[in-house]
Amino acid sequence: MNITNTCVECIKAQIYKATKLLNLNETLSNEIMNEVNIKSSNFDFSRTPPFVAKEVYELLAKKTSLSDPLEKLKQESIKNAISYLPIVKEEIKNAKDKLFTAIKAAVAGNVIDFAVSREFSLKDEIKTIFHTDFSINDYETFKSKLESTNKLLILSDNAGENVFDKELIKTIKSLYPTIQITYATRGKAIINDITIKEAYQINMQDYCKVISTGVDTPGMEKTQASKQFIKTFDDASLILSKGMGNFECLESYKDDRIFFLFKVKCEVVANKISRNVSEIILKRG
Repeated sequence: MNITNTCVECIKAQIYKATKLLNLNETLSNEIMNEVNIKSSNFDFSRTPPFVAKEVYELLAKKTSLSDPLEKLKQESIKNAISYLPIVKEEIKNAKDKLFTAIKAAVAGNVIDFAVSREFSLKDEIKTIFHTDFSINDYETFKSKLESTNKLLILSDNAGENVFDKELIKTIKSLYPTIQITYATRGKAIINDITIKEAYQINMQDYCKVISTGVDTPGMEKTQASKQFIKTFDDASLILSKGMGNFECLESYKDDRIFFLFKVKCEVVANKISRNVSEIILKRG
């Protein structure tokens, strides 16, 4: 999925929002935004939004001398998500279809996203998600594939939603104990995305294998991934891809092993799949 002019404006707005979040002085903020405006005028429109966003987020890190500029936000998001775990666990425990309910919890976490112009509330999402229908619902196909697979690869997205991803993984392991599950993170800190650090922080490794994709983009750009990860990707018989960034990078491959799980948070993605902003999606690739 290639960038549009709307994507360019959104990416610029994200950096502006980051300068405010970091309480940067006016001189540095203006310097960053001036350089972002210059870089954005030369964005390659044959690339995905995550691919071009990488460049300006690296600029932000360099100008602020922060290797992980949004680290504080990531930690706050994880803490906030943990506060809702009792509700999520209770819903899964009492559900007739525990897998479906755990998937709902995992997509609820996808509202935790710095890289969108519209704000969503995790509190509101948790209140409604278990009674909200998927706008695109390929659950039965996913469940059928899960029952017959031996290797599931999960592509992670934003810090905070990893808390609910872990509950999904625990649920899958309880239902299908022989499945080998691999949880793949970003290769470096980018926006508020999950890295190995945030996965290990919540002890994800106790329930599945945790690996790095090697990518330095806020989406699974296969061209940026390590050879080791590509081997894991190619070997997987089933892939659950979390979030819009991964969708933006992978939808063009039309890979029927992939199931995309995300909340629609922008008009560009909504138009791409002919759905509406705020709807939730479980879509086979």
